[in-house]
Amino acid sequence: MIVDPDKIASIIEEIAETEIAARFGKLAKGEIDTKSGPNDFVTQADHAAEAALRRAFAGAYPGVGFIGEEGAAVDPSILDALHGDGAFWVVDPLDGTRNFVQQRDEFATIVAFVVDGVTRAGWIYAIPDKKFAMASAGEGAAWNGAPLAPVRENDGVISGFRAIGNLDDPWKTDMVPKLRSQFVTQSARCAAYAYIHLLTGRKDFALYSRCSPWDHAAGVLMLDEIGGRAGYLDDDAVYRPVVTQGRPLLVAGNQRGFKRVAGALR
Repeated sequence: MIVDPDKIASIIEEIAETEIAARFGKLAKGEIDTKSGPNDFVTQADHAAEAALRRAFAGAYPGVGFIGEEGAAVDPSILDALHGDGAFWVVDPLDGTRNFVQQRDEFATIVAFVVDGVTRAGWIYAIPDKKFAMASAGEGAAWNGAPLAPVRENDGVISGFRAIGNLDDPWKTDMVPKLRSQFVTQSARCAAYAYIHLLTGRKDFALYSRCSPWDHAAGVLMLDEIGGRAGYLDDDAVYRPVVTQGRPLLVAGNQRGFKRVAGALR
C-alpha cells in the first residue's frame, strides 16, 4: 500500500492543533491522570487526539490497522500484531505528555506506517514549533520541508540524551558509570524532540532502555534515511518496531558516532 505523506501530515497537523495545542495550559484537574506511575501522565488531550487520528486514518485508508499508545495501555495484546504481517498505523498522539502537563514547550505527535514489521514512513509533528520531520523509506528525510543531509561527524565532545532507568543488569551496573564519565548527557523528556535534535545535529546520540514502537519507529527510520544508526548494544540487533524493555538501544546521527559511543559503553 502506498500512502500520501503530505495527506497524512495534514491530518496530523489539524488534529494536533485542534485536540492538543488548543488545550495547552487549559487542562482542568479532572482531565489529567496517570498510568504506570506518578510521572506517567495521560490527559484528555492524549485520548481525544488518539481517537481523532484513528477515525481520520480509517477514513483515509480503510483496512489499515491502528495501534495507539493509549489503546495499548488498556490492551497490550494489540501490540502482538506488529510481530506478524499487515499494515498498521503506530501512533503516539501526544509524546512528551509530562512536558505538556507542566507547560514545557516540547511535545509532539508521532506516527509511523509499519508494513509486515518494517517501518515504511514516519512523521514527527513538533507541535509548539509547528514543524514536521518526515521520512519515507528509500526517499530520504526532511525537516520543516527541507531535505535533511547526513549529520556531520563530531570530533569534539560527544553529547546526548539518556532514558535508562529500566536497564537490566549487568548493563545498568557497567554502563551508567561509563556514560557519566565519558559523555555529556541529559534526560530524554520527549522522544520526538530527542530525534529532532539528532536529525539536525544538535545532539550526537540517545540511549534508551524502554522502547515502545510509537516512540521510536518513525525517528529510527528518519535516522536511517540520512545515514544514522540504531541498534541494541547487547547483541548488535538492529531496531525493529516492537516493544523491548531492559535492553540498551543506542541511536545516533551517524555511523561513526554510533561506533564511538557503543565502543565506549561496551
